[in-house]
Amino acid sequence: MKCPSAVVIHGKRIELVNCVPKKAEEWSIELARALAEANGIKFTDDVAKIVKYVREFWLQYGTCPPISVVESDMAIDRRTILALFGGRYDVICILAGAEPPTGCLSQVLSST
Repeated sequence: MKCPSAVVIHGKRIELVNCVPKKAEEWSIELARALAEANGIKFTDDVAKIVKYVREFWLQYGTCPPISVVESDMAIDRRTILALFGGRYDVICILAGAEPPTGCLSQVLSST
């Protein structure tokens, strides 16, 4: 995923580290849309709903939800979810302003 060091949203410069705002409170759906579109991801209503869901989960639990939880709670199958985000699970977390999972689990999720 292409990650700028900063973006400007509504005239405010937001510093990013690996596409995630340095200050968590600076995340917005507009930022998610800008990053998605810069990476060729069409920001549809379904994409926005999933990103918002993952953001809320992250705020509550401090981690991105397993894709099986997203699949179940959103009633969207895994392949459809991944297709919306270019086949990569980590992109969902990044767009939600959360650090994506690392290691083999992330690789497995992105390859299913």
